Amino acid sequence: MANLLKKAASGLLEKMLTPAQVVSVRAWQPSTLHEIVIHTPTVAMEKWESIKRFKCQVETLTYRDYTPAEWDVDTRQCTFYIETGHAGAGSRWARQLKAGDTILLGLAHAAPVPEKPGEILCLGDASALGHFLSLRQLTTREHYPMQGCVLLTDDYVFPASWQYPEFEFRVKSHSNGQAELEQWLQTQSLQAYTSIYIAGNIPLVQSLRKKLKAMPDVHAKIYAHGFWS
Repeated sequence: MANLLKKAASGLLEKMLTPAQVVSVRAWQPSTLHEIVIHTPTVAMEKWESIKRFKCQVETLTYRDYTPAEWDVDTRQCTFYIETGHAGAGSRWARQLKAGDTILLGLAHAAPVPEKPGEILCLGDASALGHFLSLRQLTTREHYPMQGCVLLTDDYVFPASWQYPEFEFRVKSHSNGQAELEQWLQTQSLQAYTSIYIAGNIPLVQSLRKKLKAMPDVHAKIYAHGFWS
């Protein structure tokens, strides 16, 4: 009965998804982070005013959420950054994608932009990279200066096209990498930030949020979004 209900629910969800085409796939060395560009002709990107996510069908009856990191309204193309060095349906799906493939996805809201102008601090792991880059595209550096630290699983070779100096990267040595982020935080003037975005691994997000809220020099509004555990 449970399987029948799951199939029925999946069938309803599939009817709500729309097709998109893979334009290009690039693996960042050592090939455990994939940069995937897709064409979504029916998505009205010009109306986006908040961070979005796409629910993608990665296997039969299996879905994963990915945030469009960059998008071009004119070409209707957007980019996913997906770490693929771990076992899982999403990783398998991303590794086997190639230009010309058709995928099914549905658009949903993920997170709001800051309520008021001011400096933004971003903290998270590689699964949050799209989240933070989406926030960057939705805001201006004049009114929303941005800085962030992102944990990576591997020491990736960044392509020449990477033009985001606001972000620093740390390769996590063990566990969820919280120690590396806390060490980096000690070099920052936390009272300067108006908004703090934490995203990625759920235990990491919860722990960092708790620590930041307890710090007397943190006056920022904290936006926390856990993606996986």
